[in-house]
Amino acid sequence: MDLYKKLKKKARSTRDRDVRQKIELFLLALKLGDVSEACARRGFSRKFYYKWWNRFEGSGFKLTALDEESRRPKRSPNQTSDEIEVKIRWLQKKHYGSRQIEAHLKRAGNKRSRKTVCHIMNGRKKVKRGSRARLKTHQKRYELPIPGQRFQMDVKYVPCLIDSKKAYAYVIVDECTRWRFAKTYHSLDAGTTVQFLMEFRLICPFPIHTIQTDNGQEFTYKLNPVAQHIEHPVDIWCEKEGIRHRLIPPGVKELNGKVERSHRIDMQYFYWKASSHCLETFNREQRRWMAYYNAERLHGGLDFITPLEKLEERTRTLKTQALGPEWESFKLKFLASQTIRPVQSKQDRQIETLERKLSQLLKKIA
Repeated sequence: MDLYKKLKKKARSTRDRDVRQKIELFLLALKLGDVSEACARRGFSRKFYYKWWNRFEGSGFKLTALDEESRRPKRSPNQTSDEIEVKIRWLQKKHYGSRQIEAHLKRAGNKRSRKTVCHIMNGRKKVKRGSRARLKTHQKRYELPIPGQRFQMDVKYVPCLIDSKKAYAYVIVDECTRWRFAKTYHSLDAGTTVQFLMEFRLICPFPIHTIQTDNGQEFTYKLNPVAQHIEHPVDIWCEKEGIRHRLIPPGVKELNGKVERSHRIDMQYFYWKASSHCLETFNREQRRWMAYYNAERLHGGLDFITPLEKLEERTRTLKTQALGPEWESFKLKFLASQTIRPVQSKQDRQIETLERKLSQLLKKIA
């Protein structure tokens, strides 16, 4: 009877619902004198009763003994090391996402799942599950087999003023390798487009078959009712160079998805930190960013290799890969260009740049 009164007093002194339930089970068992009957009435098992009763009695009837204990293991031998966690957070500060970080770790021989990377990026907090937004339907992804088979070209309004003026970034992307060239101008017109294409033609490391654009007036007069009968300078230049100019249907931007995606990458990693005091300085930084983009940045669309690595891979595989008769001649043209001008290493490109600058300096002196 003394034990019953003691437990009754303990039950009144706590507001924890789980603890009260356990004490009430003990009180009912004492009142009935039958543990099985008490458990049946309360909906608990005898195993549950004796587990908590033995723990409660062994502690001298302390309420803390009825609290649930953590089941977290004392040791976690498979836990990610501090060194890799530091590397993940360092890559996160460089604005890399979980897929990019996973690829970088795998490349360095430290394979970690994307779930683990996300967990560390979120500070090991429990992720709240929300409803996922349904993506818009679009055409299936595709990849062209030959570098230079088709380029996607577009213009991006630079989000900041450069030298207190509006600026326009011309961008062109190869659909096969994602090799990319970009340059920024203060003007947006047909003449600037031709100037950009001429510079692109000189630097492109492989032949060009097709250039695909939208229907902007810097690319075509097709939608201009006044100038429809006038041949556009871009069409004239393409015809002269033996390059096909292809236009996408109006309003179907997903057909230029690769160059549109590259605009987003520029927004994430380049524009916000680029100098905006002078157009020449901006273009110099943009050239450095393009060199990094083509030679060092891992691309999810290429199974996390760089565009230059993709170019090397296509150069090897196309030697034995059979294509349709319509593309066989262009394939041979591409392979011949790579024999004449092989893919350069980063060091070779730096040496070539220095030699070009030296020759320009000598011409000025002369």
